[in-house]
Amino acid sequence: MAKTMIIAVGVVAVILVAAIAISFSPNSSEFDNTQNTTENEFETLIALGSETAPVTIIEIGDYQCEMCKRWFEKTRPEIIENYVDTGKANLVFIDLPFLGNDSITAAEATYCADDQGMYWDYHVKLYQLQQHVDDGWASQVRLQAIAFDLDLNMDKFNECMNSKKHYNTVNLKKQMAVIEFGADSTPSFIIINNVSMDKIKLSGAAPYSTFKEIIDPML
Repeated sequence: MAKTMIIAVGVVAVILVAAIAISFSPNSSEFDNTQNTTENEFETLIALGSETAPVTIIEIGDYQCEMCKRWFEKTRPEIIENYVDTGKANLVFIDLPFLGNDSITAAEATYCADDQGMYWDYHVKLYQLQQHVDDGWASQVRLQAIAFDLDLNMDKFNECMNSKKHYNTVNLKKQMAVIEFGADSTPSFIIINNVSMDKIKLSGAAPYSTFKEIIDPML
């Protein structure tokens, strides 16, 4: 079973690209809250996988992206089964919410869920329930319904969403995706060899076979 961890990166993502620094939650069944340094120099990326994984897969996506959902349904399950759950790769998601207004609030909701240890659970639900851009499927009411279904503390979730607590977190991820990783579409992927730090970029909902061809030589 894959563990969850926090990858600490600088605002400009240099640490992630040059030398991945990883700290793990004491309880692998829960997700650490996003934490900043006192000078707000660092933001965290929530990763799924083993601390000894030789490969990191960075997915850059929008929760309203149709092709992201296709990758989620067609490719991600095999990635999880064959690489993440076996300790061969970590999976990181970086938000690039640009398709509609609900893209931003959906991304914010994942971090409000993370405050209660449910980031990946909420992430999965969003892609399972995705419909058309801004048609109401990710409205405030629907986001609350997802939180309720996941048995989150609704007072804490609603307070988080209403206060826009994680708006800056989402904005930072968007800047990171565009400026540091050069993403101009979703989904995009950066596959990093955690030993040599070599990296390969992919654009689009590539099939599992494409990831296998890239990852296996890195192992």
